[in-house]
Amino acid sequence: MPASLRSAMAQDKSLSYFTWSSWGEEGFVKDAKQKLNLDLKPTFYSSSDEMMAKLRGGGTKIYDMIVPVQNYIEPAAKAGLIEPLNPAALTNSKDIFEQFSQSQQWRVDGKLYGIPFVWGANAMAFNRKETGELDSLSALFDPKYKGRIAMRDEPEDTLAVAAMQLGIKQPYSMGEKELQEVKKLLIAQKPLVRAYWKNVADVQNMLASGEVVVAWAFLAVIAPLLKAGVDAGWVWPKEGAVGWSESITPVKGTTKMKLVEEYANFTLSPEYGEFMARTTRYAPASKPAIARLEPQLVKDLGIDINNVGRLVFKDIPKDKSRWNEIWNEVKAA
Repeated sequence: MPASLRSAMAQDKSLSYFTWSSWGEEGFVKDAKQKLNLDLKPTFYSSSDEMMAKLRGGGTKIYDMIVPVQNYIEPAAKAGLIEPLNPAALTNSKDIFEQFSQSQQWRVDGKLYGIPFVWGANAMAFNRKETGELDSLSALFDPKYKGRIAMRDEPEDTLAVAAMQLGIKQPYSMGEKELQEVKKLLIAQKPLVRAYWKNVADVQNMLASGEVVVAWAFLAVIAPLLKAGVDAGWVWPKEGAVGWSESITPVKGTTKMKLVEEYANFTLSPEYGEFMARTTRYAPASKPAIARLEPQLVKDLGIDINNVGRLVFKDIPKDKSRWNEIWNEVKAA
């Protein structure tokens, strides 16, 4: 290889980053540049299924790394879309809560595909002025909020919500009888629902305008609502919430594995965790990152590792295609 080409490759510290919009915002790009001299080049997806489809459609030739949710690790690995990480390169993993650093959902055939830098729950957002305090999923099925309820247009979330409302303890292992019970409940709920949302900006706008007063949503909606003067509440309902965690994972065939591992390790650092929490209001998996945050912010973020047991962490449903069928039947009813 010519010396000039070797030199150019050595100097190329750019990473093509396929991710959720939160992790590729300008602040994170600047932070990587300042701290690591790394040039992040983000492209965004809005769902895990979109991520998988684009990787299958040629994305493995374009991207160096992704930020998957834990339940997509096994199918992505089995499909040959991602690469394992070298655990020795992730020195900051020593400070990650064991519930995440030791999670088996991030391992396939003994190989490590990620250590989460962030975790949280999809749960319930509400307009406190309109609803008062809420603590139960029953609000999403309450006729008094008819036409002012929003649910996510995604079966792995919405069928799980209905299952938890029915007291089903393991939603992602439901058989046909339980799926039929869930379908019946969601069809009964349908006249109460203002919208099934796909884009988080849509549900945020509906909550801001008052069009919707209670929604199954992401924590990301809360900070903008508070900034806009909406008395927005956020709660993990007593029946449960849908837990998730996310990590940097290398895309199959990347030629920049060392850079990917360097960035993955950086996301596990206290500095990154603190910056992320303050910027996005999501919960870092780093214990020392949380120690840097004020107690009120920790409370607002819902960072209580002792409550992790209340979460039903997303998993691949027992019969994913059947879940899709049930959800389509609900929407068509």
